[in-house]
Amino acid sequence: MSDPRAFVIQQADAETMAGDGTQLWLLADASDCCGALGANRLRLQPGAAGARPHLHKRSSEAFYVLEGVLEMVIGGDTVRVEQGGYAVIPPGVVHSFAATAGEVADVFITLTPGVERFDYFRMLPSILRGEVDAQTLAQVHDRYDVHFV
Repeated sequence: MSDPRAFVIQQADAETMAGDGTQLWLLADASDCCGALGANRLRLQPGAAGARPHLHKRSSEAFYVLEGVLEMVIGGDTVRVEQGGYAVIPPGVVHSFAATAGEVADVFITLTPGVERFDYFRMLPSILRGEVDAQTLAQVHDRYDVHFV
């Protein structure tokens, strides 16, 4: 590529992570995109949880539904985002998301401005298993701008 600031990744080349009914493709971290954004693709099997209630203090998070239905709780309101639908969550707004019981949710997610978060996703299984102490967890959440409520 002639411009070194441009970034291109093929899905087949992306790092992937799998969990309980989830598959995550780490597409672009902030350092890949001059700090402009971070991007991931998340596929949730029917009924799978995506993220429990949290907020971002420094970034907006956007969700584009590629397939299925994403059920979101945004600021206390439940919203169904169907295939082709788009939701943008501004900084400071508590939100969570999951696949509905009867359908997958395949979602392209961006965070802007970008925050280096790939290492957070790599740590997430340990965090969810309760293997990270409270002090470290607080530092992790500040560093990666993920604040659970």
